Amino acid sequence: MVKLALLALALVAAQPFSYSACLKKADRHPDEALEDAMNALGEGDDAGAEHCAAVALVGLKQFGEAARRLDKLARKASAGGSEVRAQILDQAGNAWILAGQPELATASFTAALALMPGDAEFLVDRARASAAQKKWSAAEADLSAALVSEPGSLQALVLRSSARRAQKNLQGAKGDITQALILDPTNAEALVERGLLRAAEGDKAGARKDFLEVLNLAADPDRAIADAAREAAVSARIEIEKLEVKKTR
Repeated sequence: MVKLALLALALVAAQPFSYSACLKKADRHPDEALEDAMNALGEGDDAGAEHCAAVALVGLKQFGEAARRLDKLARKASAGGSEVRAQILDQAGNAWILAGQPELATASFTAALALMPGDAEFLVDRARASAAQKKWSAAEADLSAALVSEPGSLQALVLRSSARRAQKNLQGAKGDITQALILDPTNAEALVERGLLRAAEGDKAGARKDFLEVLNLAADPDRAIADAAREAAVSARIEIEKLEVKKTR
């Protein structure tokens, strides 16, 4: 699942435009938030208004334009210090991924890492962009670096397992996914990955069991299901259908 966290940019208190109010509006009424932000920008350059406009554009699913605005904003001194600008670049990268432009996402994530070298979150995000381009070796390298920076990162372990599986390193993939499921035995994304790995090893029954477990978790009314878990459930259904097709041949 692709994330787009909101930043707490420093704003001039005397300005009539309210950055925090604009962000709140962008969550439910992105069209109105965009109008507010553009009106503020019409009165002069404002980092908060520019950022809110980009967030609103994401809400309106205009991902490419949002990414362009975020990339441009990150290069302005008025956006803040290195850490804030790196976070904006990371947001730009995620918007590029949503826009279906992983190569541009890679450039944004690389720029973020130039400002904050070794940041685990940015490394994982760049690995996702590499995976979208099937650049599995680059993805694995970034995920390994992320795990050095943040040992025990569940997301990095699951993604590295996927990258290793894509490179036919099933033993390495198995080690990663085993560790991930020790950390969280009911993580839907990890269970899907283990199911895919078992399928790759020829263990169809084990794969089916993992995919069905994901569907059971998603169907539990008492369990709070994140977007990533819902996506994992969709993947599990697809993989079960594939197994059924192979079974009937």
